[in-house]
Amino acid sequence: MDLYDLLENVNSKESFFLFLEALMLDKLDEDKKEKLNPSNPYSDGHNGWVNNSITDYLESIIAYGDDNSDIKLDWNSIALLFYMGKIYE
Repeated sequence: MDLYDLLENVNSKESFFLFLEALMLDKLDEDKKEKLNPSNPYSDGHNGWVNNSITDYLESIIAYGDDNSDIKLDWNSIALLFYMGKIYE
C-alpha cells in the first residue's frame, strides 16, 4: 500500500501509527535518493517532499490547518495534517 492509500485508511490509533511509520520511511528513502542524485533545489524531492526541515514541515502543518478550518480532529484528519506537512506550501 502506498503512502496516500495508508492516509486514506487511517481510522484508528493503530492505522495512524502505521501511517506515521510509512511517512517516516518515505522521508528516509527520499533522503537516501537525494544523497545519490540531488534534485533541483527549486523542485520537490524524489518522493515529493517539499518541506525538508522539521521547522518547515511543522509550519506547513499549521498553515494547512489554518487554511482548512473545517478539519475535525479524528484519526484520519490528524494523519492528513502530517501528510500535508510533507507537501503543503
